[in-house]
Amino acid sequence: MKKKYVQGILFGVLFATAVSCSACGGKKDEAKKSGETVNAKENVVKKKEAVKLVLSEAKSLPDKVKDAEFSSADKKIATVTKNGVVHGVKRGKTTITMKSDKEVIHYQIKVAKHGMVYPKFTMLTGEHLDMQFSTKVKAKNVRWSSTNKKIATINKKGKMVAKKRGNVIIKGNDGKRTYVSKITVKKRPKNIVYLTFDDGPNSYTTPKVLNILKKNHVKATFFELRPASYDFKFTKRVIDEGHTLALHGYKHKYYEIYKSEKVYKGNLDKLRNLFFKKFGVWCTVSRFPGGSSNTVSRYNKGIMTRLTKKLDGWGYHYFDWNVDSEDAGGARNPQQTFHNVTSELCKGRGNVVLMHDFYGNDKTINALDKMIKYGKKHGYVFLPITASTDAVHHGVNN
Repeated sequence: MKKKYVQGILFGVLFATAVSCSACGGKKDEAKKSGETVNAKENVVKKKEAVKLVLSEAKSLPDKVKDAEFSSADKKIATVTKNGVVHGVKRGKTTITMKSDKEVIHYQIKVAKHGMVYPKFTMLTGEHLDMQFSTKVKAKNVRWSSTNKKIATINKKGKMVAKKRGNVIIKGNDGKRTYVSKITVKKRPKNIVYLTFDDGPNSYTTPKVLNILKKNHVKATFFELRPASYDFKFTKRVIDEGHTLALHGYKHKYYEIYKSEKVYKGNLDKLRNLFFKKFGVWCTVSRFPGGSSNTVSRYNKGIMTRLTKKLDGWGYHYFDWNVDSEDAGGARNPQQTFHNVTSELCKGRGNVVLMHDFYGNDKTINALDKMIKYGKKHGYVFLPITASTDAVHHGVNN
């Protein structure tokens, strides 16, 4: 009798255990069907959700929980606030994790390369920036606001002005999306040098120039023509090393590009689209072949007058120069190139130096390091031109 009693108890324990395990397995099966996983030790449900953003877009994460903690696996691609608002900073994919007492959600974030092109931007006091989109959205159709008007203001057309040093957030809404630009305003140095190089890239001059700039911790601006396919790696290096990629044109042939406003715009658009497709960089800074003061365009009377008035409306900013190295003209050797640059530098302004990145330009290659050392010794700061830099323009001669 006693033996049967013990066996009955043992059977009951085994039956209860089996029922419990069956229920646990059912819960796991149910979670698996819904795309969730169960952590038995912590009793936490983990879910995965996909979130798509255009560049600069900010949106609240779905299913977020109050008082949860948020973290981003790659802040260079997307950041997240403590309230669960994600911001697309750079094209790519990353994961944002939300942890609460009850669950963990892994958001699979995908940021497109299209959108508002300034998710993060650094500018100097006094500069202005025109907000731009690589989509059909127009800045003038967006409602803009600044979180601190003492640092930066923005008008109805999307033109922002940097007032004083600090950090500010510019927000815009087009009725469908909210865009965010995180702006850092730095104090403007008194004496600035903008080194610029036209006509590249190529396998001889470009890497040598980049090596000199890297050794001296200096950023510059490269006004490129359409690269040959085997030279794309040098354009990529320009971008990767923090220089400004700017537009000189898809072609450089004067008798073609200045035939009409439509032809010239196409010359810029074609190169910008190529760079955007290849590298995801939206270029707005440009330079006219021959400069805005050129006379080689006189076969089309008044073309430069018309172009200089229309360029901003097309989303481009053009830069001439106020310091000429003459490395493509009068300078016969590195010594003359060096002298032409250093003798024209002027304190209290932005010095835009014209140099060239054509094949075999040893005059500039062999003078560049000495130029930079001279500039630093005499109190100049070297910066790249950006979309907010105050432009230097020549007088138009046609």
